[in-house]
Amino acid sequence: MRSCLLVFLAAGVIVLLLNGCGGGAAGPSEIYDFVRKWGSFGSSDSEFKWPQGVAVDSAGNVYVADTDNSRIQKFNPDGLFITKWGSEGSGDGEFKWPQGIAVDSSGNIYVADTGNHRIQKFNSSGGFLTKWGSEGSGVGEFEGPNGIAVDPAGNVYVVDCLNYRIQKFTSNGVPITQWGSRGSGDGQFEGAGGIAVDSAGNVYVADTGNHRIQKFNSSGGFLTKWGSYGSGEFNAPQDVAVDSAGNVYVADTGNHRIQKFTSNGGFLAQWGSRGSGDGELDSPCALAVDSAGNVYVADTNNHRIQVFRKR
Repeated sequence: MRSCLLVFLAAGVIVLLLNGCGGGAAGPSEIYDFVRKWGSFGSSDSEFKWPQGVAVDSAGNVYVADTDNSRIQKFNPDGLFITKWGSEGSGDGEFKWPQGIAVDSSGNIYVADTGNHRIQKFNSSGGFLTKWGSEGSGVGEFEGPNGIAVDPAGNVYVVDCLNYRIQKFTSNGVPITQWGSRGSGDGQFEGAGGIAVDSAGNVYVADTGNHRIQKFNSSGGFLTKWGSYGSGEFNAPQDVAVDSAGNVYVADTGNHRIQKFTSNGGFLAQWGSRGSGDGELDSPCALAVDSAGNVYVADTNNHRIQVFRKR
């Protein structure tokens, strides 16, 4: 299964692709508790249709890529609606299946506008700033970009899903470098999903179709990897996030759970099982961690955001 193809299929198929997945690993050494949730299915304020991206700024505001509603919604840390922007289309500030979303240190918002094969940049209130990219395989072109992240220097990393590579840009879209090809070797990808960058500039990629996480330096040099297919490993991990201490969180989408690791893949914790109750998940496709260590999860098939905190 290739993560970037989910948005190109009928919404109901998303459920079918992930049905029957589940299982658990050894008991966690850390415990995470459910804190709060918000959202339900719909197109009104605070409602979602298959959200597939979430990001948190330095003030704790939460931005959600409300994928099938072709918009971005912004909330305060308690989940209270602040604003929204976007509609379906290809003009400035319009979207087609937006997935990945990231925030830089100045509060600017970057959106992987997947169906339009481009990146759009906004201020924190949704004011359009710039865009780059078009469909293709050349430098600065994309085929279904989904994951996006910003490093401490403001450089932007994009998972160019169907070109099986990572592209790195300046904050205004000037190409810097790229790496990757299709396959299962080190530095290769099969339908990669999310991406994250730690404070040292190391890059983590959810290599969805290969059921693993890969770690690179800021220039794309391969460092390490972990994970394989299984209920005790990963099943189509869709996103990855890093906290201020360098710990790595993975949306283990097909296993309907979150896993937490050290920066080199040492297991620390896991939580979640399939369902719709508090703390249960149904195909979580994205996650983010704030400065206090709270974990925000886009609980995609439950059309909501859930927040968790270490006990």
